[in-house]
Amino acid sequence: MTLHQYAMIAVMFAVVVLLRTVPFLLFSGKRKVPAWLLYLGNVLTAAVIAMLVVYSLYSNLEYTTLGAGRLIPGLLASAVTVILHWFIKNPLVSIISGTAVFMFLIQFMA
Repeated sequence: MTLHQYAMIAVMFAVVVLLRTVPFLLFSGKRKVPAWLLYLGNVLTAAVIAMLVVYSLYSNLEYTTLGAGRLIPGLLASAVTVILHWFIKNPLVSIISGTAVFMFLIQFMA
């Protein structure tokens, strides 16, 4: 490996350590977490999932003509993701399940 690659790894390591430790340093002890940050923690997951659903459906529309190809698997997988997230409230389970359904349907429908 070259010196440039070692430098890139060192910078990435420093950034990851910094990002992981700053919240603990800022909000440890008696200092309370601000209300806006708690609000973002509650709303951001659903917003990200909604954005991913819209993006995936839009990108599937680009490659399809008259509903063929990936549009139907995309709609079904998006429905599975939304329904699972609605009932289970676990973003990891809903995203992984929706992805698995999408990959399964692409293999056997297209």
